[in-house]
Amino acid sequence: MRLVIAFALLATPALAATQGAWNSLDRAARTACERDIVRIAGKARVSGVTGKVLGIGAARDEDRFYGLLLTGRTAGFKSDWLCLYDKRAKTAVAREISR
Repeated sequence: MRLVIAFALLATPALAATQGAWNSLDRAARTACERDIVRIAGKARVSGVTGKVLGIGAARDEDRFYGLLLTGRTAGFKSDWLCLYDKRAKTAVAREISR
């Protein structure tokens, strides 16, 4: 039994996405999110990603959305945004986080 569990754990990384795939997802999501942020706040400038949310689904056991927490400035004031990137449609919806 221990041998089966050990083998399963060793085989699991082979099923995971490659680092290149994660990098592509990050770039696509950030680009789409920045586009939506500028659409809603023309003077907004994104400076970085402060967090990521994986495994958001529209239905049970589905991994359709990728969430980003972004930081930057709007008209000189510090801003934070939450953005959901739809991996199928390749679109994003971003909203400013108020504190």
